[in-house]
Amino acid sequence: MKIKTFAFFGSVTLFAALTTRAQTSAPTTQGQITTFDAPGAGPIGTMPQSINPAGTITGYYWDAKGANHGFLRTSDGTITTFDAPGAATTTTNSGTQAESINPAGEITGTFEDVSHMYYGFLRAKDGTITAFSVPSTDTLPFATFALSINAAGEITGYYVINPGIQVSPVTHGFFRTRDGTITTFDVPGTKLQYTISNSINPSGEITGSYAASGAGYGFLREKDGTINTFDIPGVGPNGTRTLPQSINPSGEITGSYFGTNFRVLHGFVRAKDGTITTFDAPGVGPNGSETLPQSINPAGEITGYFFLAPEGSAFPVIHGFLRATDGTITTFDAPGAVLDTRALSINPAGAITGWYTDASGVNHGFLRQP
Repeated sequence: MKIKTFAFFGSVTLFAALTTRAQTSAPTTQGQITTFDAPGAGPIGTMPQSINPAGTITGYYWDAKGANHGFLRTSDGTITTFDAPGAATTTTNSGTQAESINPAGEITGTFEDVSHMYYGFLRAKDGTITAFSVPSTDTLPFATFALSINAAGEITGYYVINPGIQVSPVTHGFFRTRDGTITTFDVPGTKLQYTISNSINPSGEITGSYAASGAGYGFLREKDGTINTFDIPGVGPNGTRTLPQSINPSGEITGSYFGTNFRVLHGFVRAKDGTITTFDAPGVGPNGSETLPQSINPAGEITGYFFLAPEGSAFPVIHGFLRATDGTITTFDAPGAVLDTRALSINPAGAITGWYTDASGVNHGFLRQP
């Protein structure tokens, strides 16, 4: 495996993008929602993470012992479970977590072995699983987290190195090509803080977040390694943390950001030209609940979830939402959901997957058709 390590390539630009707030609410609707559970799921339940254009879903579930296992659900409802070779399968909070699936049905994610080391993995369409880790020339990485895979089989995520005398671990981004070549990178100014890569599009553009001087910002890494940074204009550096989550083929980015004094999370979408539009789900006020976009499809439709605190309740209720390209927001809950519906991924046809929590506190998967 060939490794190329670098701090950054090319220029770094802080965008002073135009920001507008756009929100048009629509009636709450459940849509066509199908719920499901992975075979062998225990009391914690089933947690889908990603859906591809064919409607195939991947994610993970917790068994009765509290260990994680990956699963693949095809469009006809057939569910296949799997474990990465070497994954611990008998220890609570250990095992295999599938995070992302591409159009070919290839899956990436992370697994923990019996020695509590974390590795990335690539599962081919035929079920063959390849494990990988990001080596380091100075300090042994003890955790590799693979989060996103594109149509070319390129993977991004982040890795953590032993902090040594530091109080907290240091995280860095990585990019893995189909042949296994890994390039690591940091946004300049992030030494002893973090760079986290969350999503990669078909062109190899990567988005994520980084911390510098105590504040958090977003970044866009081009295919050639050029890194552009951006923030939500109009909010001071001591009161904002920009958290990009997903990038689509056009280079549009969605995610969330903290407002003044880190009190409330709001949603945003950033156009390819750097223009940023902020938004909140219906009913979310400036000092109340929160909006967390998670995924954007090629058409620019966004899904995610938001928190609302019912009148007189001490606990917020979490609902799913779909934001259309014109800014209209539709909210929804999975059937049987009590406190929690989390929409995590949307495919080109507008099908959404995620998970919800029932009255017994068990999590179940759902598929919402447009």
